[in-house]
Amino acid sequence: MPRHLLDALLQHAKERPDAIALRCPGWPTLTWRQLVVAVDHAAAAMESLVSSSRQDPDTTNMDGDKRGKRFVYESQNTTSVVVNALACIACGAIEIPIDSKLPCDSRKEMFERSGGVALTLTNNPTLESLGNFDESFARLQQSADSVDVDQASLVLWTSGTTAKPRGVMLSQRNLTTNAAAKLAAVPQNVDDVRLTLLSLSHAYARTCDMGTWLLSGCQWTLDYGRRGLDRIATESLPTMINGVPMLARQIVERLDAGDPNLSRLRVLGCGGAAMSVDLFERFGLHGIEVIQGYGCTETSPVICSSSPGDTAVGCVGPPVAGCETRIVDQRLFVRGPLVMLGYLDDPASTALKIDHEGWLDTGDLVESAPNGQLQIIGRADDVIVLENGYKVHPLAIEQTLQRKTGCEYAVLLSVNQSLLVAIQADSIDQDRIREIIRPLLPAGTSVSIERIDPPLAHSSGELTSKSTPRRHSISKRFGGG
Repeated sequence: MPRHLLDALLQHAKERPDAIALRCPGWPTLTWRQLVVAVDHAAAAMESLVSSSRQDPDTTNMDGDKRGKRFVYESQNTTSVVVNALACIACGAIEIPIDSKLPCDSRKEMFERSGGVALTLTNNPTLESLGNFDESFARLQQSADSVDVDQASLVLWTSGTTAKPRGVMLSQRNLTTNAAAKLAAVPQNVDDVRLTLLSLSHAYARTCDMGTWLLSGCQWTLDYGRRGLDRIATESLPTMINGVPMLARQIVERLDAGDPNLSRLRVLGCGGAAMSVDLFERFGLHGIEVIQGYGCTETSPVICSSSPGDTAVGCVGPPVAGCETRIVDQRLFVRGPLVMLGYLDDPASTALKIDHEGWLDTGDLVESAPNGQLQIIGRADDVIVLENGYKVHPLAIEQTLQRKTGCEYAVLLSVNQSLLVAIQADSIDQDRIREIIRPLLPAGTSVSIERIDPPLAHSSGELTSKSTPRRHSISKRFGGG
């Protein structure tokens, strides 16, 4: 296995230099050979920026050691991000991408907390002007030999679902071994075409799309969101797509309509939130394997993954290779090379998350299914304890409501010591909702029902970048603390 992701790039460039590596709408299509030249050019520019920054007394983290250098930038899904990510590995810098779609105040705060030098990503120069492939390959090979796989290489921000976002420091050992584990669970090869619709500033796409692409040498089409489904090129029809349930629903609707651009799709990965039974079954009718998985940014991110031929609705698969698990009172702890180095500039929070034996507390509640796979019950912090001591797991109730009513979002909250169900839908049938949740709660439990209007939005901070609800933010809308 390659020592790190830069090694993987060089391996494909050596073995298949003229094979197509990367497509991105509005950008030149790159072969592995061209990608090496572009990365070498970007690494040289970063080295120059490091040198100039050392002479700037106002620049933070200038300890004279380029391998401790932090580069922070606003990230969008473009070829430039991929090139610069690989260039950061080559020059020993710590890459800190910040999702450009986050609210302005959030981006500003993350920039300040990053303590790095700002990068401005621009269009790559004409490839022919970048230099000679053999020279670029030799320079990158020299850089690859000096990469410390156990030092911080990438900082990704948590989504902030349950707490203030934190910068998660990941090493090349974290990223490479976790991508290899995911690839072992869901094999792909050079004949596959992977389409990315999720943000590269988050762990899911970084490992399950970019990481597995580099290790497998498949062809990669980089896009974003549902618009990416409209821009599929006929010469690169996807065989594999990762998404969240909202994107999955849009994909299956296109499959139902006979979209020819999805005629080669054989695997759909789904993470971020659970997929409903009906959606899972609709993909099955089209002969498409739904690969459900589970993880968190602090674990690079994959903890569990199902595999083709071994999938089950409501299950997220067994732990991936190299991941040790321990369940204490349903709470999941994990250990292994997937566990982060720590939180950026926050050793106190790191110590609370990872104990002295290396066990990381996921904060998630799980159960083992009869098939050996795990089922996610919900977040430990989300459990609502009623006055009679009964513990309510909101996730199970929310998923049941979404499945049986077809609503876009259902959020169960504790507001002023009372239960409230917030529903996002064009209209709500309160009697139907009460009928659904009555068997899921102790007899006589009182629940109020409210319609979410205006809808939840990323700009309001009520949705994460994965479009999952931020419970604590939504609670404030209905008078919660």
